[in-house]
Amino acid sequence: MNRVLLVYYSRTGNTRTLAGELVAALEADVDQLDDGRDRCGVFGYLRCAREALKKRTIDLLPLAYDPSNYDVIVLGTPVWAGNISSPLRSYVAAHHAQFRQVAFFCTQGGSGAEKVFRDLAELCGRAPVATLAVNGRELEKRAYSQRLEGFAAAVTAVLAPARSLDDSQHRTAPTEGAAPTPPVRRAS
Repeated sequence: MNRVLLVYYSRTGNTRTLAGELVAALEADVDQLDDGRDRCGVFGYLRCAREALKKRTIDLLPLAYDPSNYDVIVLGTPVWAGNISSPLRSYVAAHHAQFRQVAFFCTQGGSGAEKVFRDLAELCGRAPVATLAVNGRELEKRAYSQRLEGFAAAVTAVLAPARSLDDSQHRTAPTEGAAPTPPVRRAS
């Protein structure tokens, strides 16, 4: 069984692109969030911005994986009007008590990642083991690979102690309230 679950929402495909690379790097299971609503075009964009600004939660379609079965939940979102997307906010609100450890990634047009990461940490009730923010220009030029590798290495590193405990059949509960891990930053 995989020990990492990646859960994300993508409206335009940018977050999906980054999620796909992370799934491969982490050998993670993946759930793409969907609410069944049309979010295309100008009206879809305006709906997204309004929901994000009002910090709304919405109903989501059923998902394949139970987050309580995973050691690390990697959460991905586009930045909407400087906020978490409403689909990801809804998922975290419904499941945060099942998260052992978390890592966050986002895509953004310009800025807002730091606020989104702070808000996610607050909603999850724990600091992330790693964060990764990629903007549109970086996605187009694929100028984020070293930071993606650093993010994946940070997530994988928290699995190593649990793996050795699994091997010896002496698994312990993960430590909560660990000191916040600063965002993974490397020059591209």
